[in-house]
Amino acid sequence: MNWLDNVSSDLDQPIAAACLMQGHWLHALGPFSPPVMCRIVLDVADPRVVAAQVVTPGQMQHLDSDALADLSAALLAQEVHRSPAAWGLSPCARLPAWARPSFSERQIEELERLQGYLEEVEDDGIDDVLLLRDDFLRGLGMSDHDMHRAVRQAQGGAHRRGGRLAS
Repeated sequence: MNWLDNVSSDLDQPIAAACLMQGHWLHALGPFSPPVMCRIVLDVADPRVVAAQVVTPGQMQHLDSDALADLSAALLAQEVHRSPAAWGLSPCARLPAWARPSFSERQIEELERLQGYLEEVEDDGIDDVLLLRDDFLRGLGMSDHDMHRAVRQAQGGAHRRGGRLAS
């Protein structure tokens, strides 16, 4: 048996493939601020907001990791992930072009595990590990462009708390 055949065997619960929903949501960015319109991508398989932007005329602003966590908590409190279509969200197979993907702690750990395999594998096995990594990222709804950006950031940047990669 090839040791690459069972990459995530040590996980009690394997990381589920993403089930992405997109739409708009009114959200207050602070306790005393009025709600602002955000466009969001929600992963209902791992209930959390994967990407979000504040939509203001002529300008889009990505939410930082703390704001993403607050928005995720607000959507989870209302159980939006249980019936996202009822809240006006629609399915999307991949992250929209505007989205800057974020990662959960478990997803970051899996990417780090795959990076470790890249460092340990013999030259003739590198392509197999790269395919595993690409399949994992595609399973999260990432396009080839997103994967290139995520891999580049992981190699050159540090991880931040809250599931975001430093840019």
